[in-house]
Amino acid sequence: MTRAAAPAGASVPAGGVATLVKVEGLTHSYGPVRVLEDVSFDLRPGEIHALLGANGAGKSTLIKALAGLVSYDSGSIDVCGQHVPRHTTGHALNQMGLAFVHQDLGLIEEMTVAENIALEAGYAHKWGLIDFRGTALAGRKATIELGLDVDPNAPVASLEQDEKVMVAVARAFSLNARALVLDEVSSSLPSPEVTRLLGTIKKTTALGLGYVYVTHRLDELFGFADRVTVLRDGRVVLTSAMADLDKAKIVEAIIEPRADPHTDGGAVMATGWSEDDSVSPHPSHAAVSSGPREVVLEVTDLDVRHHGAPVSFEVRAGEVVALCGLIGCGAKEVARVLGGDLHPVSGTVALKSVPLPLGNPAAIRDTGCSYVPGDRQGEGVVGQMSIRENLFVTRRGGQGRRGNQVFRLPGAERAFAQELADSVTLRPAGSVERPMLTLSGGNQQKVVCARALRTSPRLLVLDDPTAGVDIGSRAQVHKLVRDAVAEGTAVVFASTDYDEVAHLADRALVMVGGTITAELTGQQLTASNVARASYGEEL
Repeated sequence: MTRAAAPAGASVPAGGVATLVKVEGLTHSYGPVRVLEDVSFDLRPGEIHALLGANGAGKSTLIKALAGLVSYDSGSIDVCGQHVPRHTTGHALNQMGLAFVHQDLGLIEEMTVAENIALEAGYAHKWGLIDFRGTALAGRKATIELGLDVDPNAPVASLEQDEKVMVAVARAFSLNARALVLDEVSSSLPSPEVTRLLGTIKKTTALGLGYVYVTHRLDELFGFADRVTVLRDGRVVLTSAMADLDKAKIVEAIIEPRADPHTDGGAVMATGWSEDDSVSPHPSHAAVSSGPREVVLEVTDLDVRHHGAPVSFEVRAGEVVALCGLIGCGAKEVARVLGGDLHPVSGTVALKSVPLPLGNPAAIRDTGCSYVPGDRQGEGVVGQMSIRENLFVTRRGGQGRRGNQVFRLPGAERAFAQELADSVTLRPAGSVERPMLTLSGGNQQKVVCARALRTSPRLLVLDDPTAGVDIGSRAQVHKLVRDAVAEGTAVVFASTDYDEVAHLADRALVMVGGTITAELTGQQLTASNVARASYGEEL
């Protein structure tokens, strides 16, 4: 690929800079927890360097450190030969030659391709006014230089998803970036769009541009990435040329051999916690093995993505089923459909043989299904409202009725709220009239779970129920789930935490590309096996 005039900084820089990004000895801790340990990593001109690791391996913290969002404890970062001080702003990093494209892309769908690029690079001006024709020409040039042939005046919403990713890439390189971090940009793309995206990215390396490519989809890397670095528990455990690796070697590096909770009896999880005497031991299929239970949930030919085979499964009373896999596998979308938060492309869901009104959260709640959303801050709680108000925000508990009119009983509501708060051991203890924002994330999640369970639902659906919570709150949430199961509630939860799946589920449905590819039960249900199945390994 050639061009007459490359934008500033797009070709291999003069002066013989051998590395675009160089990380040396990076170490960082969150309190007593070490999340990065002596991490070294580099990116060369014209290279695609894949950064891999399981959830919690340290990838996100490393990316945040590169972006200046984390003030790491020790180590150094250089970009294009320049030292990067801690807390360097995004604009300064762009000037040095480093930019980022994240999974959400950060594009404004209603604006045109050229306008989205101009929001970062600046609009063209003529006689002191915005020159829209000049802006469109600049947008066209930016996309053509990267091999993307799209109309600069087209709204971003009209583009295919892989084209949107490349618009975000073009916007980054319009800022003179030479190195780009692509963070899970392909996770929601179907295979044909992934193939086009990777081909377009690969062509741009001929310009001397370099990419740090973060992904969980290992099959993408063969014929695409030049080198691979694997993080595990905050340490670099592998850096190698892609040509020297196969999928099995990469999976082996990603998955740390360790005792699994179903076979060890007292193993401490990789996440740093273990069950104590305050929480009952893992039931390990006791609920479903004690005899036949009635089918509570029937999912038939559910399609949430327009690609991949539809999913079908059943959940019985007193059973915990995990929908699991890598980020973007489709498990989260299925959970959202069950909770009424997302309308599927096609398929049916029935609760005790009665079809659920999909896409209608309130109506689904009325059928006896409770949902704990994955976005706690955005969908689960209202920070300015009190704990009591959050507990009854979906449906009032302390109510009276006169004819067709329903009215509140504040005293009964307050007493019931205090009882619920005490039952989940909120810390610090106190009045339920406190604002929710005074509680930690873990204690907020306890409130969300208590609200979901207070009506004794027939089905409980949870989306990543313990993401970002502390060890104690995690154990308490698990106890709430087990107590509900003991009462006969059927539970479905989506998770990318393999340890949690192995510890809490009776049955795990592993999803890859929106399709159920493996079902694990009994002694086969281990964290290691869940991880291997998530990466497409045969068990």
